[in-house]
Amino acid sequence: MTTETPHVPTAEEEMLNWGRLLMDGLPFADLLAAQRRDAATSWFDFWMAKADEYEAMGDTALEDGNDLTAGYWFWVGSMAAQYAQFLWFDERRPKGQLRKAGLYHRAAPLLDPPAERVDLPIDDTVIIGYLRRPKGADGPVPCAVLLGGLESTKEESYMFENLLLERGVATFTFDGPGQGEMFEDVALAGDYHRYTSRVVDYLETLDLTIDRDRIGVLGRSLGGHYALRAAAMDDRFRACVTWGGFVQMDDWDFEYPMTKLSWQYVTKSPDLATAQVRVRDAIDVRPVLAGLKVPTYVLHGAKDETPITELDVLQEYAVNADITIDLEPEGDHCCHNLGPAPRLRMADWLANQLRP
Repeated sequence: MTTETPHVPTAEEEMLNWGRLLMDGLPFADLLAAQRRDAATSWFDFWMAKADEYEAMGDTALEDGNDLTAGYWFWVGSMAAQYAQFLWFDERRPKGQLRKAGLYHRAAPLLDPPAERVDLPIDDTVIIGYLRRPKGADGPVPCAVLLGGLESTKEESYMFENLLLERGVATFTFDGPGQGEMFEDVALAGDYHRYTSRVVDYLETLDLTIDRDRIGVLGRSLGGHYALRAAAMDDRFRACVTWGGFVQMDDWDFEYPMTKLSWQYVTKSPDLATAQVRVRDAIDVRPVLAGLKVPTYVLHGAKDETPITELDVLQEYAVNADITIDLEPEGDHCCHNLGPAPRLRMADWLANQLRP
């Protein structure tokens, strides 16, 4: 009797969520091309070449006076570089990050509405963020602070920003500890709320354009954890959305091998054992969840590798919050496999909560 050798998934098979890439804006034709590419071409090289191609198309559009088209191509080039590098933990990671940030910086003033870069000093580093305001706004408008996850960064929020902007809500996205442009200075830590509060400090200075009494926070995946912490520890937030988030990281053994390597990378740990301890200590919002006193929306997929029991833990500790749970029976991590419907529900809920 022959014994079949178990299939060992590649990094791509383990970590890629095609629904995420599609919903975050990568062209469908290019996703197909990536799947069918020549075996000699690595995932990283394929998408970095796409970033170059998109930038060239943006340059051509600029020369032709088509600024909106140029902005689109620079932005989608930024996304190509983002998804080129997020599977790797060697020199490809910073190379892709630098390319992504540079292309988004080119796109920012050409987007509709444009993204205004904001640099906020904190400690010995700088929060690099982008503020976008709804078109034609008359007077101060509500604002949502959007938080990335384990390997997602501020540039990746563009598609969801547009949903909120269409509903009259401004957006502020930034990289915090362990993320994007801040990673080199600050590794993942348990005080992410200090950075969200620094952003709110800034937003409160914009009293002619941003309504300081209508600021919400939304985070995706690990960002969903950060959103809970931010809203629990800063009472200036009026609403909270945790999108595929979690409360704590006691379930390390259930993490995918590549995800564990991601944790090791963002904590700058010498090995997985050290990473496990640092993550367990930093990622636990249970001690402060009693401070969560604002309406909170939770989107979770029943088929997410993040245990569904996290919903029970949240309800056990967040005793002072009005929690709306949106549990999708067929949803994967962040319900990326379900198309636009979950994102539209989150955008509607948050915009409604922030209305005067």
